Amino acid sequence: MAKTNHATVHHIVGKRFLAQTPDGQRFMIDGEEHAKSGMNPMEVLLNAFGSCSAFDVVEMIRKRRLELVSYRIELEGQRHDGTPAYYTGIHANHVIDAPGLALPMAERFVDLATNKYCSVASSLTAEITFSVELVHDETVSPEG
Repeated sequence: MAKTNHATVHHIVGKRFLAQTPDGQRFMIDGEEHAKSGMNPMEVLLNAFGSCSAFDVVEMIRKRRLELVSYRIELEGQRHDGTPAYYTGIHANHVIDAPGLALPMAERFVDLATNKYCSVASSLTAEITFSVELVHDETVSPEG
């Protein structure tokens, strides 16, 4: 049977809203021009895509028993010049510091996470591309 998610979005004032899940998780969604208290809906979607693929990358690194020192995804989304201004293209640069992780393996992890496992990516019509950057210093000796 298909899984169904639920959420409630409460209007606060103007273009300011509070999103809430049934288990009480909350975050602000804000479309105001000044004194923003949260991301706008398209920023939420871009970050949802990045974190969705990251969940699986982190899990694959963990299963390889590698230490994940740091990890970030730098996201860039191009939007349609019109209404609605949907994403036409999204690029995700995965910057990973996990000593012992080779670039071909990291690229495979990101490819699987993005194109096979990420439900957010599968829900979008945008062209999605990615790159991987490994930042661990392999010239450092084990002695320090």
